[in-house]
Amino acid sequence: MIPDWLDAEALRWVIVGAIGVLAAVTAMAVRLVRKALLRLAVIAAFAGLSIGLWQQRADLQDCVETCSCQLFGQEVRIPADRNPNCR
Repeated sequence: MIPDWLDAEALRWVIVGAIGVLAAVTAMAVRLVRKALLRLAVIAAFAGLSIGLWQQRADLQDCVETCSCQLFGQEVRIPADRNPNCR
């Protein structure tokens, strides 16, 4: 369950940070992993996760208008200053 203090606006920035961390971890994995197949698998996994996070971030940007925000199926609170009609 997502805490109440973590609203849609804050989650958008958390997701950007998570994508940045994934990019850094991917860069480190590419340098440390010697076997090409394992290296490709790590890159593919992190790329897939980053794409999923970016898509969720875009959904959070649009859902404020409809007052029904979810992040991977979990309800997300909408800040009152973003849409006063919500809640």
